[in-house]
Amino acid sequence: MFGNQSHSRTEVENSMPEYLLLLRIDKSKLLETIDTLRNLPENPSSGVDLEYIMNIFGAWDVAVWFSSDKSTQAIEFISKKIGQIPGVVEAFPVATFPHVGSAREETDEQ
Repeated sequence: MFGNQSHSRTEVENSMPEYLLLLRIDKSKLLETIDTLRNLPENPSSGVDLEYIMNIFGAWDVAVWFSSDKSTQAIEFISKKIGQIPGVVEAFPVATFPHVGSAREETDEQ
């Protein structure tokens, strides 16, 4: 744990793991697919909380941030909800970690 943290140990232990999901979209269905993604409910499947969806540029077209109680629920959300949306060509999930403090704060205290 980092020194001078803003979250208590209990808060961090109880927080749901967060994921960044990068999506490649079929260019011929881009607008339709983005609209479908933006219309997903806040809780699109069991144990999943949708945090944010945004367009990005480069190799990927859309980024989806979500949290999930369990990795199995995250996988199910990606394969059964996101993977079934017409226009989604590829999905690349990345597990992220809650921000408890920064490395700079730790370095400054030493």
